[in-house]
Amino acid sequence: MLKAFWRRTTGQHDRPEPHAEGPGNVSLTEHLTHTGRYHLERLHMLVGLRYSEPVCLDSDAAIRSLIHYASRIQDQDIQRELLLLYLNCPPAVQDYLRSNDILDVDQYLRARRPPGVTE
Repeated sequence: MLKAFWRRTTGQHDRPEPHAEGPGNVSLTEHLTHTGRYHLERLHMLVGLRYSEPVCLDSDAAIRSLIHYASRIQDQDIQRELLLLYLNCPPAVQDYLRSNDILDVDQYLRARRPPGVTE
């Protein structure tokens, strides 16, 4: 209920519109919640401290590359922050992250099936 109220007051919607960078791309900088931005900054800090990966978070492409890099690392703290970032994204952004090649193919978030889908 609070999320719906926050979205109405800030003018954000559940379904983000495609960004101008390319077909099917979603603007991550515009559609992350406050908590999502917090976990993105923590993920950025952890990757920078542990792996000296220089990434600036000023564009969607930089955020995508950070998420892709973090999805390949087998570090428990980084995987935890990636999961928290994913969980704090709107459902449409979660679908976008799973559907494209942003997340590594072997990443748990991408490999899991949506609820109700059976073989």
